[in-house]
Amino acid sequence: MSPHWLSKDRLIIYPAAFLVIYLSMVLFLLARFPAGVDQRGHTLTPDFVVFWGASHLALSGDPQGAYDPVTVAAAERLTIRHLSATGDWIYPPTFYLMIVPLALLPFFWSYVAFMASTFLAFLWVVRRAAATTLALMPVLGFPGACLNFIQGQNGFLTAALCGGALLLLPRRPIWAGVLIGLLIIKPQLGLLLPLALVCGRHWHALFAATVTALMFLAVSVLALGPETMQAFFGHLGGFSAWATSNRNLLLSVPTFFSFFRLLGLAASPALLIHGALALAIAIATGWIWRVCPNMALRSATLVVATLMVSPYLLDYDLVWLALAIAWFASYAVRHGWRSGEREMLVLAWLLPLCMTLIHRLLQVQLAPFILLGLFLMMLRRVREDRMRGEAGKDVRLDDRNAYSSISP
Repeated sequence: MSPHWLSKDRLIIYPAAFLVIYLSMVLFLLARFPAGVDQRGHTLTPDFVVFWGASHLALSGDPQGAYDPVTVAAAERLTIRHLSATGDWIYPPTFYLMIVPLALLPFFWSYVAFMASTFLAFLWVVRRAAATTLALMPVLGFPGACLNFIQGQNGFLTAALCGGALLLLPRRPIWAGVLIGLLIIKPQLGLLLPLALVCGRHWHALFAATVTALMFLAVSVLALGPETMQAFFGHLGGFSAWATSNRNLLLSVPTFFSFFRLLGLAASPALLIHGALALAIAIATGWIWRVCPNMALRSATLVVATLMVSPYLLDYDLVWLALAIAWFASYAVRHGWRSGEREMLVLAWLLPLCMTLIHRLLQVQLAPFILLGLFLMMLRRVREDRMRGEAGKDVRLDDRNAYSSISP
């Protein structure tokens, strides 16, 4: 049998080529956006400006003002006076509490500190999931990582929390639950985690996650005031109406809901169809966590399923795919590759870049179908292992060895 085209050398060379392109882009962008903004008021990191503005309002004693578009826009222009376009603050008080210190630093250095710290946590988690140093170059060259850097978003942070929790779950369930509870900063990304914990019988982790989420929510309300929570819910309705009808935004939303909305379907039936598909995916995920003892395969399927069940997701959230790719690749290396699996992983690796280029060119949202193909590929492996009875004692031993070095 001839060797596969995706050899170890190419696994380094191809991502390295992407990394060289990214570094060239960085030099260009730094030249065009000195201190993070150009002469026309266009910012290098459009979303991070909102983070900084909300942080400034909180430090100034007006945290609820972040949910008022006029007030937060004025705060954003404190750092960039001729800012051409401002953004809305739409995050719950739990994430708000995390970004409060950002405005203690100037805008550019605040961005560097936030992105560098969250990226290092993300890199560590993906490296552990892959269980090989060969993963470093694919992660550094990952288009999803580049997209997250450019937008100045929290994808690294949420991926590190989820990935870290799943790594710790077999041997440190309490600490895993704590990290899961912290994902309340972005609740739509934690929809399937309680289901997985119940089906996997991880009761200690479920308890710790529940307590952590409630405590974190209480602390955020106490620190920022109940008015901030009221302002969040008051702003949510208007933003939801805008988000479900803005075609430009929907092109960056990799969900089935977005696909049907872009085809012209009304919001309610599009949401209904998405909900039916999400329910089927949730049932399949619960079954996997019930019957599959292999933690790498469990984790990979859960990550991909999470990216499909929420109707509202943005392209930078696809940085989570690095986790799924790392876990499935580590599983396939141990148990053998099937035809087409490596090609599917490459397609998933390229997906954030494909969204930027192909989706806007065709004016259609194809990402959920790629995610579904990836999920079905993993589901096939679970069924094969169950039918052959190969996911027994040896797999459990492999998983224990793989995670034995993880500590809180």
